Amino acid sequence: MGDGLTISGGGETAVATDALFVDAARLGAAVGVIDGWVSIAATLASELDAAGLDRGGGGWADPAPTEAVRRVEQALLRCGDAADDLRGALIASAERYGWAERWIDGLWKAGGGLLAGAVGAHLFSPHGVGLAVGLGVNVAARSLFGPTPLDRWVASQRGLLSDPAFVRVVRAAADSFDELVAGARGVPGYGAFGRLVGAPESASVLLGFTALLGAKVLVDGPVSVTRVTPGDGAPAGHPAAAPIRTADAPTGLADLADRVPSGEGPQIRIERYGQPDDPRWMVYISGTVETSLVAGEQPFDHSSNVFGLADDSWIDELRTAGAESGAGERAVRHAMAEAGVAPGDPVMPVGHSGGGIIAAKLAADTELNVVGAVNLGGPIVSAPMREGVPVLSIEHDEDIVPAVGGSGHPSDERLTVSRSVLDVGRVYETALPAHELVRYRETAALVDDSEEDRLLAFRELVGFTGGGTGVVTEWKAIRDVSSSTGAR
Repeated sequence: MGDGLTISGGGETAVATDALFVDAARLGAAVGVIDGWVSIAATLASELDAAGLDRGGGGWADPAPTEAVRRVEQALLRCGDAADDLRGALIASAERYGWAERWIDGLWKAGGGLLAGAVGAHLFSPHGVGLAVGLGVNVAARSLFGPTPLDRWVASQRGLLSDPAFVRVVRAAADSFDELVAGARGVPGYGAFGRLVGAPESASVLLGFTALLGAKVLVDGPVSVTRVTPGDGAPAGHPAAAPIRTADAPTGLADLADRVPSGEGPQIRIERYGQPDDPRWMVYISGTVETSLVAGEQPFDHSSNVFGLADDSWIDELRTAGAESGAGERAVRHAMAEAGVAPGDPVMPVGHSGGGIIAAKLAADTELNVVGAVNLGGPIVSAPMREGVPVLSIEHDEDIVPAVGGSGHPSDERLTVSRSVLDVGRVYETALPAHELVRYRETAALVDDSEEDRLLAFRELVGFTGGGTGVVTEWKAIRDVSSSTGAR
């Protein structure tokens, strides 16, 4: 675990810690100051030379005034050159690190494709059938006797899910569904479609198949939202018991992360700032609440997440079966409409996990006036970005969730901040400790402390609300299970 933030994207190919970028910027500023001093020294030397103070002796010690100033000028020039060279070396090292990261990611992806093809080739072999039978027996034994030895072994390997190397494996595997299918069909050259088929395309195809087969998993249905009445369950005298809830305008990323719902209760929080004729909106979106792939009353589930991931696919418009979008996204849009958000109103969505997927969707919507968006641990690397709408994506090195989006593609609008958040050798109680909202809140606070130019610019963007006090509304979303048929 460390406090160093690694920054990538945002229109730059360099990848480095925020401290390196800050040092490079400071050196650049120092070069400008030194250049100013050089100019002053050159002017002073010329004026002294014109006055003739060095001519005729004059009793000056060596060196004489003009010569002394020219020596200072030369020393400043050497200092400026050294500072500029050091700045260039820092940027070059960041460029090389970025190139190395992209090269390594390419190797991981190529390896993932080969491995997926090999797995697919053995999927219907005796080995594959034997594995399937074994897993089926394990499921039956669990239902009769409780946790099996295999279950206990898997639980003991829980730390693997948070291993950065395993996270890379998952990122590579997420883009390799086409290679797996090709291997299963015995098609030579597993990566025939290359970068055209990644995690979003795989999700879209999967949704189409499950809908056509009438499966109970990965279907969706209508959602409704209800405003949670202020004071519900709050003790007398508690601030939440007031008729209208208010909040001070956020001033940084830590404020934004602190206000994202945890999922226990209302999943959506909306804040309105500004004047009635010029409203400014903040929309905070909960992460995944229910981990099931079978749609239930909770719309913030994995079924909704898969729909959100599939929306990033270039082939999703061709899919004729299944819902058009995830229940979570539709719930947020309903809540925004009920709260009074108009298409032209400035708005900033902030989401954790699956809520980050939704925040990215809103940012890409040309019918909304999104000024920027924040993703906390959601798989948005493949999400389309809209020109002029910056998206700050915070992703932890040990968090497997952002990796399920695959390798994705770079974007000038998406700035990614990452860091390591887990202690080596420590055993954590939860399955995905690096994905917990509390740790993303800690990282958001570190972003506020950074002096890196791009992070400073995004923090300034948070001030679009105009400050002051805003009105808070919270919304509870429910899916209509009886209508979860998967129809579009």
